[in-house]
Order: sequence, then C-alpha cells, then structure tokens
Amino acid sequence: MKPIHFFHAYTPAGPEGALRPVQLTVDDGLIQAVSYDNAPLEGERRIDCGGQVLLPGFIDSHLHLPGSLLYRLHGVELLDCASLEDCQRALEGHTGGSAALRGFGWSQMAIQEDPQALLRFQDFLNQAFPSLPVALFSDDYHSCIVNRALLNTVSRQLPQGYWDKETGLLRERAVFALLHSVPALSFRREEIEDALLAFQALLLSRGITAVQTLMPIGMEEAVCFDALQKLESEGLWKIRVSFSVTAHPADSPQTILDRYRAFQARRSPLVRTHTVKLYIDGVLDNRSAFLKAPYQDEDLQGAPIWEDGALEAFCTLFDRENIQLHAHVIGDAAAEQIVRALEKGMAANGRSRNENRHTLAHLQLVDSETRRSIGRLGLGCALQPFWFPQDRVYPIDLARLGQRTGEIYPCGELLRLGGRVTFGSDSPVTPDPAPLAGMACAMGRSLREQRLSFSEALRAYTSAGAWQLYQTAGRIAPGCLADFVLVHAPDGLDSPEAVRSCAVTRTFIGGETAWSAGPR
Repeated sequence: MKPIHFFHAYTPAGPEGALRPVQLTVDDGLIQAVSYDNAPLEGERRIDCGGQVLLPGFIDSHLHLPGSLLYRLHGVELLDCASLEDCQRALEGHTGGSAALRGFGWSQMAIQEDPQALLRFQDFLNQAFPSLPVALFSDDYHSCIVNRALLNTVSRQLPQGYWDKETGLLRERAVFALLHSVPALSFRREEIEDALLAFQALLLSRGITAVQTLMPIGMEEAVCFDALQKLESEGLWKIRVSFSVTAHPADSPQTILDRYRAFQARRSPLVRTHTVKLYIDGVLDNRSAFLKAPYQDEDLQGAPIWEDGALEAFCTLFDRENIQLHAHVIGDAAAEQIVRALEKGMAANGRSRNENRHTLAHLQLVDSETRRSIGRLGLGCALQPFWFPQDRVYPIDLARLGQRTGEIYPCGELLRLGGRVTFGSDSPVTPDPAPLAGMACAMGRSLREQRLSFSEALRAYTSAGAWQLYQTAGRIAPGCLADFVLVHAPDGLDSPEAVRSCAVTRTFIGGETAWSAGPR
C-alpha cells in the first residue's frame, strides 16, 4: 500500500463545532501524520477532500446485525404497521416458504388500547395459516406473536409465566426459548449473507466504520459469525465488528464461558469477540422492565431476570476472566441490581474501577444514587440518542411511567459524573442508524440539563465507542486506524439543525474508500 496524502479538509476544533483546516497521511491502514498549520505532508497518492469536513469514522456501540433487512428481503417487515389490522393486511397473501412465516416490527402500541385486538389477530393467524408456523417479533424483539400451529410444537419448551395460550403472545424468556427450539425460524445462509451485505451498505452510507453487534436477528450466533467471516474472506465485508456472545438465562456460566472462548479463538482482522451480553430486565412496552415503583397504568413493577446471588457470581467470574460484560438495562431497579453486582464482582477481584470496560445499555430509568455509582466505577453507558425526548415523549413511555418520563435517559448527568457514554442505534429498533441524526438528537433534546455539546456527542460516536470496542480508532491522530468520513456540512456544525442537515459523502476504512456517494 502506498502512502496516501489527504488534503483540503476541515475538522472540528472546539466544543461547539468550529472548524480548522487539516491534512493527514495514511500508510498501512494507520494515520501516520496530521497537520493543522499547513506544514507540507507527502504521499504517493493524493486525495483532495474538496473542502469538506473530515471526522473520525462513526462507531455504533449497540446494534443487531443485520438490522431488519432479513425480514424486509426474505420475510415480512411490519415496521410501518400502526395497528394489528395493518399487520393483518401486510400478511395476507404471504406463504413464508416451506418452513415458516417470519415477521418483524409490530409495535406494542398496537395492543395497548384494545385488549381484544390481539385475540382477533390470533384468530386471523390460525385461520389464514392453519398448518404453517408463524412467528412475528415486535420492533424491540422482546415480544413475539405466534400462531397455534407453532405454539402446539413448542409449548413444552416455553417457561411458564412468559407466554399466553389464548393470544399466542410470548415475552423475553419464552422468546429466547422459541429461538433455541425451532431451527426453522432461522433464515438460510444465502439469505443471511444477502441481508448482511445490504445492511453493510446502509451502515457505510451513514459513515459507520465499526459496530458492537449483540444477539443477531434471525439466526444463531455461530451462523452470523460464520457468514461475516466468509464475506470477509471474499473481500466483501469491510466494517470492523466487535461480536458478542449472548448469555441466555438457561445456560450455565461455564457453558457461556466455553462458547465465548470458542468465538474468541476464531478472531479475524475484522471480526473479533470481546463481549458477553446479558439481559437484566425487559422493556417498558410489555411491562417486563424491572422498576422500583409500580407502572403508571398497572400495579406491577416487573421482575428481575437474575437472582442477586447468581448475578453477582456471574459478574465476578467474567470480570476475573477479563471479559467485558454488556448488560441490557431499562428499569431503575434493574440498573441498581447490575451496578451493585458489578461493583461486588470487581471488588472480589481486587478492582475499584472498570478495567474490563463493562457497559450498561439503554439505562432508560436510573435513580440518582445509581448514577453516581456508575460514574464512580467508570462504567460504560451505551445509549441510543434517537430515543431521547425532543419536543415530546413517546406515548407508551408516558403511559407506563407518567411523570417519571422527565427523568429518562440521563445522558448529560452520566457523562458529567464519570460514566463512559457511547452512542448506538439498537438497530433494527431504530431502523435508520444515522449517527449525524443521533448527534442532533443528543444536542437538541428537550431536557436542557441532559443535552450534549457537539464535541461530546461526537466523542460518544467515535473515541468513546473505540474505547468500548477495544480499538485504536475514533480520533484523527497519528497511530489511530485510518477510519474516517467526509461530511458535507453546508450550515456548519454548531446547532442540532445544522448537524441534522449534514450528509456523509465518503467513508474510508484503513484509508481506502469503503463507500462513496459519487464517483470514486
């Protein structure tokens, strides 16, 4: 590879997005030199950046490959359906092939106001698909509606209390058991590779050069890992992937540890495993999030997935093995439980700080004491800025939490207290994972005390994400991976509106063009 000289570019110089000229040289996939004072740099190849803004490549710290693309291309995507009646119309005429009919994207709001809607929908599924198994996952993947043909074959494998026979509605643990029990719900390898490449094209067009991927959508972890490495070996996969192993509640810690080590041993230049993902609670939508006070609309508080002792032992073991934990956390009781377990586990291993980069995802509701503990321990906070309230809160959040919605996603405070805030999309929950739009959401959210500056939002998508993914990336600096993007910023970078109007024009990975909006 010949040294490359990038010139005629600008890069942010301050917290509010002021710009200054920059040029740099790249060799062997790394940034070798950076100049801000027009000192001459050289390279055998020269790339004119056209006076555009040069930013570090964006890192999505929490998503699920391959987004909703498997369902859009090879199943039924229901993201645009506002009601179960709309879902019914979308399903009419589908056959689902010979094995099963698989769908994704219905909203919990579709069953919020009319309790009978789900029973009517179940009748439709049983009449329209009397013998074909049907599995329709919600847009957060925490619930699933199945028809009688499928339920009759798996009911013995489903944990009691997490599914309803009449409606065919399954929640967290039953969804996990379903995915383990029915191989037909996994897509074919060629479909998976097709969807991965389509999703990669979307990610690259948004300037995303690296991702932390959690439980894959529509396949087993090994199948996703194999597909990624096959595409990489063929020169088709370009994005850096930090791959995680999911800790299913029914698995023993030793089983999870063995599976993690098997994946880690198979690392490749672009696909590596550092992380074990675990679920501490569910979601507000189906009232499975674990809260300290009852839900606004029902006298429930949710329930923990883990017993305290088992969770503390799990955290102690994986911290001792120097393995990063990535925990799904929504409710304030769940946040308190996992922070307490991590602190005890780290202390048992002689640590007072977060040396293994343990990360808490989502953190929708966190009380003040738990926030301080997160900062004191230096825990990672993988948040989704697309969900931050702008001019209003989501109706289902308001229905579940009432006035507590004024406290959700305390991003700014977590950052000020010492939490390592990273940003991601949780795609496909967020269908379009565009980081520039996410930054605008963080900069312009309705709670002023939780807003981030431009530079804080940028760090959450770049250098902080690199910390979480164990990468030397996320900065325009010598020695860093040459992953960066060119952005057309007609109105500058000093306001949410200006950032939202920006557009990625070219994405570089290792100094080479991975995607371009125009001729290369």
